[in-house]
Amino acid sequence: MTHPGTYWRTLRHLTVRQVVYQVWNRLRGRPRLRQAATPHTGNVPGLQFPITFTFLNQSVTFTERIDWNYATNGKLWTYNLNYFTSDGRGTTPIREGGTGAVPHPGEVMLALIHDFIRQTAKLIDGLEPYPTSLRVLNWQAFLLHEGIQDHVIEQHLFAQTALLRSRLEYHLGGNHLLENACALTTMAVHFRHRAWFEKGTKLLREQLAEQILNDGGHYERSPVYHQILTDRLLDLYAVLQDSDWAGDAELLSYIRGKTVAMLDWLVSVTFRDGSVPMVNDAAEGVGPTTAELVAKARLLGFNPTRIPLCDSGYRMLTTSRLEVFIDIGPVGPNHQPGHAHADTFSFILHLDGQPVIVDPGTSTYQIGARRSWERSTAAHNTVTVAGADSSEVWSGFRVGRRAQVRVQIDTPQCVEATHDGYIYLGEQHTRRWTIVDETTFSINDTFVDTNVDKKYYLHFYPGIYLGMEQNQIELTGGVLTFSTGSLLNPDPSTYEQACGFNRTRPASQVTFDLSTTVTTLFTAHP
Repeated sequence: MTHPGTYWRTLRHLTVRQVVYQVWNRLRGRPRLRQAATPHTGNVPGLQFPITFTFLNQSVTFTERIDWNYATNGKLWTYNLNYFTSDGRGTTPIREGGTGAVPHPGEVMLALIHDFIRQTAKLIDGLEPYPTSLRVLNWQAFLLHEGIQDHVIEQHLFAQTALLRSRLEYHLGGNHLLENACALTTMAVHFRHRAWFEKGTKLLREQLAEQILNDGGHYERSPVYHQILTDRLLDLYAVLQDSDWAGDAELLSYIRGKTVAMLDWLVSVTFRDGSVPMVNDAAEGVGPTTAELVAKARLLGFNPTRIPLCDSGYRMLTTSRLEVFIDIGPVGPNHQPGHAHADTFSFILHLDGQPVIVDPGTSTYQIGARRSWERSTAAHNTVTVAGADSSEVWSGFRVGRRAQVRVQIDTPQCVEATHDGYIYLGEQHTRRWTIVDETTFSINDTFVDTNVDKKYYLHFYPGIYLGMEQNQIELTGGVLTFSTGSLLNPDPSTYEQACGFNRTRPASQVTFDLSTTVTTLFTAHP
């Protein structure tokens, strides 16, 4: 049973607007679509069953009809089913059954859309604002790409957009509300609906001002969500640039400025192998890659460049051989830390363009032991005190007590900071990262209380060889040496690293018991 104090430490950070809309959202019940009676759909291609959908590395086969409310695999899978994404990461069915010629993908998508329309009265999760935001954009893009003019789909799109306008996710905020704003603005241009355009653009300006930090990072501090939102802004920028009806040069310039900042931040946190740090809620195969986004951006006249990182709380220390990504920031925005992990002072190491020490990543949003572990401090490359998390993560998307960070040194070669996540236990953690030379960096951890039990965790990339000795680990590409006032006995074990939703692979981790200051020195082999 959750302690009442945990609820208070969580709820006290909500904004007044969130509280009001949380209450209103519960009182008014689930969304329902208001539309005129749908006429006969005529010569719409039929679906051939069985039909299989694969999302989040989980496949489901429907043998007679599609259940758009299918919930066995959790809400995120249901959402994906209702997105109608057609970029290879989403809703396009992987396999169709039946006999005869294989239908054109466009015919399949058209049949899926009309099947969805026919089942409108039965829809539940699919009519919530977030999947609606993504779906209306995907339907509109499909119709434009295929050159299809279908008044039934257009009528349904209009009704969905009207529903979205009445259900903007003020109760949540964060990336959901920004997606709502992008969708409402895009569909306002599509339908030339001035009231929607004014509402959408006002919300868009408000949310971009709030959510995009001074260094260009998204305030939820997930590089993967950042990639998804950057892609969304690029699409919106293209729509507004091509529209004679919108006619808002100042808005276009504002969106361009925010998009430039987001692109610059993204290339600054991307490793040389093209990957981004899998920190906070971040999973492989969900969003477009940095390379894909840069290519898309350049077609629109953008030229991303690396910048110094600041407000997002991330830093990237580099040499010709080393890349050290570190976390010295808040877990997320105070009012919406749902995608946060208790990972303050964690770090990721790449050597010669290859991962060595990694974040275990995210494999599920389902509440349970795996979700709790992935969000915990023990699942990151940092220190726990008395078995507690540095921030009080609980349930699936909740955070109570949050670690606050004070930065003392912030240079391209050395970063030092202190956090108070354990102050209620009488402990305080200070960590300093230093680039020593081209092949060496050090981490110095200090504490104020030597009597409180501490554990230091390191998680290695799958396939990294580890050779254990007291106070030293020999590993693929280099050696880790630990200097402390007493001998450290490394405790090797394995963990499951996430490699996408619902998919993991075994890898090595090492845990140390600490009582006092420790210096970790990584030296790369010549």
